[in-house]
Amino acid sequence: MFRAFVDEAPQGGGRAAQRQAAAPAGPRIGLIVGVVAAIAIVAAVAWLALK
Repeated sequence: MFRAFVDEAPQGGGRAAQRQAAAPAGPRIGLIVGVVAAIAIVAAVAWLALK
């Protein structure tokens, strides 16, 4: 039963391919935002410590 769904997946057309291509962009944007936020927090702590 599961194999039937797997066999039909490539026949889905462009929608399945677009979803797979767009999916990695979300975690990548989240990672970039997280890194920028971490740098901002470290910079703020350093600024307060040296003030």
